[in-house]
Amino acid sequence: MEQLLQLFILLPFLGLLITLVLPHKNERAISGVVIATVVAHLLGLVGFVANWLLNQSPTLDIKHFTIFEQDDIAIFIDFYFDKTTAVFGIIGSAIAVIVAFFSRTYMHREAGFKRYFVAFLFFFSGYNIVVFAGNFETLFAGWELVGITSFLLIAFYRDRDLPVRNAMKVVSIYRLGDVALILAMWMSHHLWHENITFFQLNDTAAVLDHLTEHQWYGVFIAGMVVLAATIKSAQFPFSSWLPRAMEGPTTSSAIFYGSLSVHLGVFLLLRTYPYWESIGFVKALICFIGLFTCVVATLIARVQPTVKTQIAYASVAQIGLMFIEVALGWHVLALVHFAGNAFLRTYQLLISPSVLSYRIHDMLFSFRPGPAEEHGTFLRS
Repeated sequence: MEQLLQLFILLPFLGLLITLVLPHKNERAISGVVIATVVAHLLGLVGFVANWLLNQSPTLDIKHFTIFEQDDIAIFIDFYFDKTTAVFGIIGSAIAVIVAFFSRTYMHREAGFKRYFVAFLFFFSGYNIVVFAGNFETLFAGWELVGITSFLLIAFYRDRDLPVRNAMKVVSIYRLGDVALILAMWMSHHLWHENITFFQLNDTAAVLDHLTEHQWYGVFIAGMVVLAATIKSAQFPFSSWLPRAMEGPTTSSAIFYGSLSVHLGVFLLLRTYPYWESIGFVKALICFIGLFTCVVATLIARVQPTVKTQIAYASVAQIGLMFIEVALGWHVLALVHFAGNAFLRTYQLLISPSVLSYRIHDMLFSFRPGPAEEHGTFLRS
């Protein structure tokens, strides 16, 4: 059963390779391959999870292959599956299916139609690597792919100055989060003297023994993880990059900054919870970041002039609550919260152009003049 995990990583890459060789003008073939890929991924994952549940939901871990090995250091690819992976995997696949179908019509006759769908599958591949990652090295590989595709889709309209500038600003902030994740990975090697997997972190006694002997190592790892998660999920004081990221197509905003990519900070906290669950200061810090972001983002969302930025800050506020839930150990609630927020923000972003169109239509065809207009004051002036 463990061997099947790698199929959920390889399938999006296979769809990506097929899409790359298709002609730019063949929209039907390009969208068809992408939709078939994400639908097959969703159906396969649902079947896998159903079988996994029937087999008493065992935690799965598979060491795929070793990239580098020297003395007592080994860098290897590892895949992992538990309830967190199941929820993030199925929600991610379901939203990818919705956005793929919507994008086929939304991006019709767009000059960068193929470029958009290639970046879409590139992101979906990176997202699945993160979700199925069994150690820091595998997670970081997917984390980087998601960051690269963020830049590509924010700067999708590359003939305009503002999208390119905003893409550069966002990717610059992302780099800080990447450095924090690398430092957490580096210190983890020093703490364990090996490439620790997330499966091994389930051994609470072993984790506590190491943290008792090297407490500051644990604090440093937890601090870097919190910094990376805070940046990825646009929590305070890094919330300002999210509205800038809305310069890309609405469909990419829906899957990236409304539903999936922006929640990867929550996923990172869930995955590394054993590192910092016994460190009260870190838990208090995460609660403070989440609460402060929730309050500030809610107030900011109320005065935003555009629909997409309102939705962005509303999503950030909800993610702040998820940070609190994870810190308090309410992980099932955090997973349910993630699923609800992801679907809601995807729906809101996808219908936002239609809502604006309906409002303009209503203003034009349902206009009722006030007293000044009835007397011709405005017409005479």
